[in-house]
Amino acid sequence: MYYAKSKPDILSILEHTNDVLVAVEMLYHAYGKHLSFFKEKEWELLRLAALYHDIGKYSTGFQNSIKKVIEEIKDCKTENYPHNYLSVAMVPFEELENKYDLDALECMCYSIAFHHERTTQPSKEKVKEIFNRQILPYKEKIKYDFKEILDFNLEFNELYLDILEKRANLWKGEDKKNLYILLKGLLHRADYAASAKRKEDNIADFIEQGVEASVGIATESYFEKMGYKEKRELQQFAFENQDINILLVAQTGSGKTEAALFWIGDSKGFITLPLRVSINDMYNRIQKEEGIGFESTGLLHSGALDYLVGTMEADEATFGLHAESVKKAALLSYKLTLSTIDQIFKFPLLYQGFERELATLAYSKVVIDEIQAYNPHIVAILIKGLEMITTLGGKWMIMTATLPAIFKEALQKRGLLKEQAIEKTILLPDDTAENCEIPRRHRIHVVEDSILNAVETILEYGQQKKVLVVVNTIKQSMQLYDLLSEETEDVTLLHSQFITKDRQKKEQRIKKFAQLNNNFSGIWVTTQVVEASLDVDFDYLFTEVATPDSLFQRFGRCNRKGKRYKDSTIVPTDPNVFIYTEEASGVGYVYEEEIVNNGLMLLKNYDGELMSEQNKLDIVENVFRRESLCGTKYLEQFDKALEELDFMTPFNKKSTDAQQILRNIQSVQLIPSDKLYQEAEGLRQLYYKTPKNNEQERKKIKMQIEQLTVSVNKFTLKIRAKENGFKINLLDERVFQHIYYAPINYEEERGMEYICDSIESRFF
Repeated sequence: MYYAKSKPDILSILEHTNDVLVAVEMLYHAYGKHLSFFKEKEWELLRLAALYHDIGKYSTGFQNSIKKVIEEIKDCKTENYPHNYLSVAMVPFEELENKYDLDALECMCYSIAFHHERTTQPSKEKVKEIFNRQILPYKEKIKYDFKEILDFNLEFNELYLDILEKRANLWKGEDKKNLYILLKGLLHRADYAASAKRKEDNIADFIEQGVEASVGIATESYFEKMGYKEKRELQQFAFENQDINILLVAQTGSGKTEAALFWIGDSKGFITLPLRVSINDMYNRIQKEEGIGFESTGLLHSGALDYLVGTMEADEATFGLHAESVKKAALLSYKLTLSTIDQIFKFPLLYQGFERELATLAYSKVVIDEIQAYNPHIVAILIKGLEMITTLGGKWMIMTATLPAIFKEALQKRGLLKEQAIEKTILLPDDTAENCEIPRRHRIHVVEDSILNAVETILEYGQQKKVLVVVNTIKQSMQLYDLLSEETEDVTLLHSQFITKDRQKKEQRIKKFAQLNNNFSGIWVTTQVVEASLDVDFDYLFTEVATPDSLFQRFGRCNRKGKRYKDSTIVPTDPNVFIYTEEASGVGYVYEEEIVNNGLMLLKNYDGELMSEQNKLDIVENVFRRESLCGTKYLEQFDKALEELDFMTPFNKKSTDAQQILRNIQSVQLIPSDKLYQEAEGLRQLYYKTPKNNEQERKKIKMQIEQLTVSVNKFTLKIRAKENGFKINLLDERVFQHIYYAPINYEEERGMEYICDSIESRFF
């Protein structure tokens, strides 16, 4: 038997190749009609790529290497040259040139040669040497194995080997580049799906499941179940414009999620959000039976398994079920996937293997929710990504509460708002309009003082009402929390420097606390982690001044639904949002001072007044237009990022590098405090005592260890270690070499010390 895979099941090369071919056919029948660049000849090329992609695994080097694992042989010193390069030398290109043009064959050649990205660069002389020595002796065996699906002479073919070092030349021709992206990306999809399944599994569950299901119809059924008589205006608008790209500006609490689902309709879809906790909430609403009940919904972010399992006491069957679900989400197999952007929007960075994401989005619809919540560097990546998706025929929808003018300008300059797109602002009627639907939600008061001097006022409001306090840095949040906790026990702190399991508990607590259907009172002190799409509804907001886009996100957590008063037609008669302007933390390094001041100048015009949603849109548009931003680092970063993306050199980065760039952080996982380290060390030892073939139990233990970590900026960590004289150590140099330990004070209610004045990581 000539092996292709050792796990999850042992498969022969022929068995795996057949699985990949079946996966290609499923892609063809499921979404072939949605790929405008792919006609019948292109699908034939993809089938050929699937047929030949792993045939180089017949080499003695590969077989000895895999037999070391499967058959536990000891002698495996034979050189294992990359099989993907060997596969190219076995394709009969002379015969194929009679049917396909040279550009198409080159693209197919690249898709085979680089379906695994290698550090070893291809060499024609080396390929020929290995072919003659390690494959040619088994020529008859290979022909026998493949006799049912392939008729070929199996001779060394060097015709296309010379071009393998010139893959970057693809970027000089648009049509050729697009064909390559789709061929290689779809081959990746088929190969990954075939590699993930067990023998008895249905490959459809790993390549494209729920093809006939419609999230639009499921949402219609949910409306009927809930007794909703008609769609809201923005929902109807999205429903009527399913075949066009949409830029939609709408306020928080106006039904944007349902609008997105109606727009996706029968298509394969992706919805992105900045915060994992917000994605988790949306997943529950869409996937659970008590919500919309759309089963083919995947959850894709770095903490998905933690969230789905929910408790370390989950039984083996439950854990296995959720682990399988997370694997399928990573394979992009669900009809609808809810994701952070670092999981599916790395492709504009052209990292090695980016084609899989982009090829999938070429026949899908993607929704970017709350684009204004990201920094300008990340927005540049998103805009470049939308440009690439549009070129390949995919569709997009941007939903946002406010839209900085320079973002819209960039979309226009790149032709993304022309005939194939529509721009719409839909605000719910407020108390200033006839037939009002919702009152204006926010009456503001600008306070020329430090928020640290507001302790007495915050305590007074917190005795009877739900009070949210948002500051700009972790250090400030801890200082204010300490001052408040000296006077009351009804105060809770939330920021990013809690270990995973403690932060998850706090996120659940704040969601339960800040709902309309209870009479709780108390105070929550937080950072920007509450800003984006978190479904909480407080009575009062106390906040440090920040840029207007960030401030209005915070506003959205106060009187969110406009129903905080006995009569829903009555607006707040006294301020419910207090903005503190003096000695605000983070101004100058978290937020650019000039932008903060420009926004504050406009906000002061509404001091003591009610603000409408249109007022907020006008302020953001004014502050973030190019003329207003002239000379700022914000504008410089945005323009520079777009320029760099336009001239990005392909294939120079790994996937992990691209993910770190997109997260805009250089982070490490850190276990703080001796107590947590001792717990992690016990689990680490248990991990190595667990048999290797018990992958599920090992995965569970690994997850338990990661629950004890906090994500910190590695540069700040090194600085704090030097300043405070503590050492940073790896948990070990094997499986857990990505986890560090340092003896830093950690408290369950306050979080971690010493790193607390680092810039807050807002998302992911």
